[in-house]
Amino acid sequence: MVGPPTPGSRRALREAAQAAERGSATFGLPTPAVHTLRAGVLGAVVVGTGAFTLTQGADLPAADISADAGTLAMRSGDVASRSQVDGRAALDAQAVRTFTATVDGEDHEVTTAATTLGQAFAEAGIVVDADDVVSAPLSGEVPDGGAVTVTRVVAEHVTEETVDKFTTVEKKDPSLPEGERKVQTAGVDGVATNTYVVKKAGDEEVSRELVASVVATVKVDEVVLVGTKKPAPAAPAAGVAVSGDARAIGRQLAAARGWGADQFSCLDSLWTKESNWNVYADNPSSSAYGIPQALPGSKMASAGADWATNPATQITWGLNYIAGRYGTPCNAWAHSKAVNWY
Repeated sequence: MVGPPTPGSRRALREAAQAAERGSATFGLPTPAVHTLRAGVLGAVVVGTGAFTLTQGADLPAADISADAGTLAMRSGDVASRSQVDGRAALDAQAVRTFTATVDGEDHEVTTAATTLGQAFAEAGIVVDADDVVSAPLSGEVPDGGAVTVTRVVAEHVTEETVDKFTTVEKKDPSLPEGERKVQTAGVDGVATNTYVVKKAGDEEVSRELVASVVATVKVDEVVLVGTKKPAPAAPAAGVAVSGDARAIGRQLAAARGWGADQFSCLDSLWTKESNWNVYADNPSSSAYGIPQALPGSKMASAGADWATNPATQITWGLNYIAGRYGTPCNAWAHSKAVNWY
């Protein structure tokens, strides 16, 4: 029968190490840890009912391993209890949020523990461009149970034509009879073609940038000459006997001005068209009046106060007007045929 080993002998140390190895198996210590302990010089092994302690020699750092109420303590007293692990798991479960993301017309259910919406999109593989419109801020919290819409912004080139209307500028011209108007420079509208980069979110335009502009037609203002020349004074009627109807009076007064049969033929055609030589002819649409259709009729007062009823007064004013503006009745008749007025 072999007795107990002598304290401090090799046998005593070997049996102590074996006892420690058997104890580590009971508490689930890995074999490498046991080998590490065995490599040192074990000072003492104390085995109790609820815990055990391994103490290394003075030349190694202390390590305490205890098993009690689910607590594991190693090196400097770090502790991770079951209650702490369970509490952390509960907090992680509370941080998980679910929301619906509508992207490109499709709904996606996203479950995430991310702290911001932007991080949640990144985890879900949802790409949001810088121009896209998001219904919630990407830097904000994840809307638990809510919905977020991403509207894509699409850029397109749009070409538009703009028209700049010409304006009319009037210039006085003393060489033209008073009241006559003549176009000196024809007006031209300015036309330009503009190209824009237009960005739209759905059907709504969010921005527009002009990238090119081409002038197709340069604007030219219209210049109109306005006559200021006063009409020639009435030819003296002294020695001219006027009688008969209005046409006969017209022939006599035209001949007194030196206008022969050819000029009177033009005059006859002109005033037949205008009034049919009716001293009371009144145009209801323009208020032109009398044989020459003066507009307004009161202009004929310069030839006589009886301008409203006297054919000789009307014809005298009309011949003065023709002479001052057109020179001869045939010139006035040619103008009337061309533009339907004189």
